Amino acid sequence: MPTSSIRPPKQSPFPEDRFATYQDAEDYLNNFTDYEKMVRGSAYPEDLFDLRRIEGLLERVGDPQKDFGGIHIAGTKGKGSTALFAEAILRAHGLTTGLFTSPHLVAMEERIRVCGEDLLPEEFLEWMNVLRPSLMTLRDSPLPPTFFDIITTIGLLHFRARGVEAAVLEVGLGGRLDSTNVFRADACVLTRIGLDHTEKLGNTLDRIAAEKAGIIKGTCPVIAHPQEPEARAVLEQKCLATDSPLLWVDEDIRIEEEAGTAVKAFSVQTPDRAYPGLTLSVLGRHQRKNAAAAIAASEVFLAHRKGIPLDPDRVREALAATRLPCRIEVLARDPWVVVDGAHNPVSVEVLLRTVQEEIDYRDLHVLFACSEDKDARGMMALLAPAARSWTLTRVDFPRIEAPERLREILEELHPGAACRIIADPAEALADTSRRSGPQDCILCCGSFYLAGEIFKQIPGI
Repeated sequence: MPTSSIRPPKQSPFPEDRFATYQDAEDYLNNFTDYEKMVRGSAYPEDLFDLRRIEGLLERVGDPQKDFGGIHIAGTKGKGSTALFAEAILRAHGLTTGLFTSPHLVAMEERIRVCGEDLLPEEFLEWMNVLRPSLMTLRDSPLPPTFFDIITTIGLLHFRARGVEAAVLEVGLGGRLDSTNVFRADACVLTRIGLDHTEKLGNTLDRIAAEKAGIIKGTCPVIAHPQEPEARAVLEQKCLATDSPLLWVDEDIRIEEEAGTAVKAFSVQTPDRAYPGLTLSVLGRHQRKNAAAAIAASEVFLAHRKGIPLDPDRVREALAATRLPCRIEVLARDPWVVVDGAHNPVSVEVLLRTVQEEIDYRDLHVLFACSEDKDARGMMALLAPAARSWTLTRVDFPRIEAPERLREILEELHPGAACRIIADPAEALADTSRRSGPQDCILCCGSFYLAGEIFKQIPGI
């Protein structure tokens, strides 16, 4: 159980005023605004994304975010993978690590990990009881915390209680006004930026880049993926304004193929050190950029906090062992079942190219669902020329697009395309599997929530 100076009083004047069960705590949490579940067309109050909400909550519990350093990661594509790589590298160097990611695949506790171990349900219950007095006070205030503010606060409290030395935080939405932006990192990573969450972040690349660049704060070193010119200009201006050193993957941080090796090995060269003989257990050449950014950020963290360099051997071992759940993940063969949380055209383009280059299959069958606020047409336009058949489904999520509407879009893009609607994801997977040959590939994508549902259907994962 967590240990912290922030604990419920032993002699509470209202001893019954506690959440008795996990379900009680979860139900109470779900009463707070959850932007992940907002339906398209619903009102987004202008002041909803306001850091004063989480700052007020954190102040009441002793500002745990000030007790450790780490790495902060924003972007449109690849931030989750980069976070997982960075945490694995730092843990391999003997540090007590914290990892905060979103959304979750199966259980909410997956979002908060210490040294690779998920938050336990009983720990979630205890932290909700720690927060309960503050939540009850703030709930009717002008700036009540949101669902994500509370989850972020639980993560930060848990990290402090467990003695985390290096926290890796993935931005939930945008960056500037994201709940995680209360954290002052030792290094920031900006992965590839594209058009996504346009209702909240803006509908141009430079506006979205400005929101994501909001995690860059005073002299913090920044590692950035290659960007479109509009996004690159924004990042360069932000780093100049904050006096933050900026390193570019593929320019300052080089990735080289290692020829003549039995496996697909590569090397990474930062300005300070070489990391040869690297391999990844995951599909996709794009993951090398994520790994390179994680190496560079971890290098900055260790130099700043510990005054020591990264060990190339430990980096090599950590990357080779890192699994990236539902990120172009092969869950089965005969037929292939590949699951990815791709939910925008940028991600789908990378996903499709990787599957075509790295999996030897005959026909491609797409199992698809997406949220209403995503670019379904853009994603489906990329997939349609490659798909032999489609199965459209839905998940239990308020923002999910009706499969009937997706079929209308598909018919406009590819008249006469073979398409079935099966509302239940488990039945959709079973039906698609029955109709697929042993050399075919079932590609499940469009939503991280769909990926989670499919993930649950494969035994032994």
